[in-house]
Amino acid sequence: MMLFSRMRLSGLTAALLFPALLAGCADQKQPTQFAPLRYDNLSQINLNVNTLTLVDNTATHPVAGDIGYKSPTPPVQALRQMVQDRLAAKGGITSANSAQFVIDRASILHEPGGTLQGQIDVHLDILNPDGSKTAHTEAHATQSLHPDPTEDTESQANLYNVTKGMMDSINTELDTQVHRALGKWLVDAGGMPVDGAIQAQPLTSDGSPAPATTGAGAAATQEALSPVSAAKTGQATSPVTVPENAPVVAPSTDAATPSTTSSTEAKPAAASKTQDSEPNAIFPAGEDDDSSSSSSSTKATSPKPGYLKLPSQPQ
Repeated sequence: MMLFSRMRLSGLTAALLFPALLAGCADQKQPTQFAPLRYDNLSQINLNVNTLTLVDNTATHPVAGDIGYKSPTPPVQALRQMVQDRLAAKGGITSANSAQFVIDRASILHEPGGTLQGQIDVHLDILNPDGSKTAHTEAHATQSLHPDPTEDTESQANLYNVTKGMMDSINTELDTQVHRALGKWLVDAGGMPVDGAIQAQPLTSDGSPAPATTGAGAAATQEALSPVSAAKTGQATSPVTVPENAPVVAPSTDAATPSTTSSTEAKPAAASKTQDSEPNAIFPAGEDDDSSSSSSSTKATSPKPGYLKLPSQPQ
């Protein structure tokens, strides 16, 4: 009898303590402090625009039954923080376009059956100076939560979890849609185009910037243009040292004739070094009319057949 009494007592004690233990476990599931929702650890989306504005349409178009404002971080506040942390206008004064981020919906509803349903709808527009749209993209995210029936469905912990889940989804979706639809409007932190966007820059005639002339190239150019450098290398600073029309002295018949004739014969040889590949049309021999007296001692070079046509001579 004593044994059965003790068993009944133990069972009664357990029955009384079990609800208390469940209540204690339920209390442990509900945190009382929540970390702020920040997104500056994610990659930044830099747009080639001069300004970026945020428009909240939820204030003028509220959703009936929305309880998102009860969340430790309301969805609208989380979206504003995301825009501040991730979106930036990097076009500067060189861009005439602007960007507009619009929050169309950011709500949490308590659906029948104890379900929390969150929904976020946003869109991003690139505007011309006159306010017309030149590019557009949008992103959407939803989050559902089915809390334990023994818990408070609209508790701060539940609302926080719904908001956090929606924001994780909208960040991923916004990245995908911006790179798909607004790729040519993306720049890096310094405002330089990315993803193959065209960058305007001055080019030379061959399509590449002309580097400054340095080293041996610059020295050679300067030496070619400088008379002083030419003088140092023994080159003449004037292309002609003897007038072209200077008369040619005919050889004399005195005793100096051999030396004079020798000098005359050397002239065509020197001239042939500087003569063009084709003979001179006026003086095939390379001399003027005044040197006819010495033509007997100078070998003339005839032009190629058909190259020179002389006027007919009288019989």
